[in-house]
Amino acid sequence: MLPAFSKRSFHLTRCISRFNAVRQASTKTSKHTAYEEALKLIEVDKKERLSMLERLEKEINRVAKTAIPAQMKALETLRFDLQVKSELNEPEVQRNFKLGNIDMSKPVYRYMRQKQFEKTPKSKLMERLTQMNVIPDLLSSSLNPTVEVVVKLPEGQQVEPGTFVKPEQCIKRPEIEITNFHTESRLYTLMLVDPDSPDVEHKTYQQYCHWLISNVPLSTTSSVVNGGDSILDYIPPHPQKGTKYHRYTLIAFEQPNEGQAKVEVKVDGRERFDVNELAQAYGLRATGANFFRQVWDEQVSRIYDEILKQKEPIYGKPPKVERYIQRTVYY
Repeated sequence: MLPAFSKRSFHLTRCISRFNAVRQASTKTSKHTAYEEALKLIEVDKKERLSMLERLEKEINRVAKTAIPAQMKALETLRFDLQVKSELNEPEVQRNFKLGNIDMSKPVYRYMRQKQFEKTPKSKLMERLTQMNVIPDLLSSSLNPTVEVVVKLPEGQQVEPGTFVKPEQCIKRPEIEITNFHTESRLYTLMLVDPDSPDVEHKTYQQYCHWLISNVPLSTTSSVVNGGDSILDYIPPHPQKGTKYHRYTLIAFEQPNEGQAKVEVKVDGRERFDVNELAQAYGLRATGANFFRQVWDEQVSRIYDEILKQKEPIYGKPPKVERYIQRTVYY
């Protein structure tokens, strides 16, 4: 025998699921009705879903203290579904979303924004990470982004994954926004890593960390990166003269216990950095990434001189010595 609350919850779930199926079928047959009739149907649909939502809220409150986590999660998922579908077809909601007037505190806008991310930006990101070998050089092939890492340059330009950016545009740290879809605050660790930094000693490339910050609180309504514990202060990208283009990669990691646990990250330095080793050591889970490319120009020399205060290295093959036979002249 199921407990009383389980029977009622199960019955309510079945009723709502049956209603969703019937409602979806009815909207398909109303495609050719007049606009006013369509609005009436939308209003009727909304009232019925809100009525179901009211019943569901009472059920959630009734079983909150006795239900197991799995049951509560199922009921909360059902609540979210009703909240979204009660507003999804409203013309004003659709218009606001197209105009970018998005209130992420509302379930319907979170749902629409998440679907938008999964449709295009996510697939484009994964395609470019793979094409340009950020996967597997820096990130695992098992990466499944659940947040969108947005990089905004000082002039307001938003960086598309894999595009070229001039060194002078990143002298100041860009604004970072982690578009996420969880209402509760979670802690993240962020890092900006260059996998193409020269390793002269071993005649290869190494990972170099330009920025590392942990315990950054983020939620769907607070997505701009502020606060947190700075482990390595921001150093602007500086692709060395004589090297190929560099892939500067910003990675967002959710911290343990679904972002509820703090971490005390310690590193030895910026050079010979190891992203995967650090993630494993502190139980970090990669949930999003973005990257841009840079090549050397004259501004890099300025970064070395004014910010790094180091002598600028020059890499590449030395100039080829021209050999020639000196002709002997006899008099």
